[in-house]
Amino acid sequence: MRSRRGVLGTVGPEGTPNVLPICFTWAGDVLWTPIDGTPKSTSNLQRLRDVKANPQVTFMVDRWDEDWTRLAWLQAHGSASILPEGAETEKAHAALRDKYPQYDYTELEGPVIRIDVDRWVGWAGDEGI
Repeated sequence: MRSRRGVLGTVGPEGTPNVLPICFTWAGDVLWTPIDGTPKSTSNLQRLRDVKANPQVTFMVDRWDEDWTRLAWLQAHGSASILPEGAETEKAHAALRDKYPQYDYTELEGPVIRIDVDRWVGWAGDEGI
């Protein structure tokens, strides 16, 4: 998955859907997305509250092109959890630093959300995903 940006869909405690662009990395059927040091209005982030209330999430990447034969999208449906500090969090941080050079100067100071993918769904135009 070469995409640099994905979209995370969560469901809030009152059943309200929330969609947010995210940085991510993955290994097999596991995705990781960090809470990093970019400015935030609060430390009590909606995505963390949503995952605690309802772990079912959808993640999506897409490819847009004016030539619609090149359009594609891929969704991952699964269950999210917030990782405690430890070996897996460090593994996710290392993979994120490898993918995003911005993490050389932006702290990975918050938790990591882990998504265990149950089902992949995708579509692509003539050129495939």
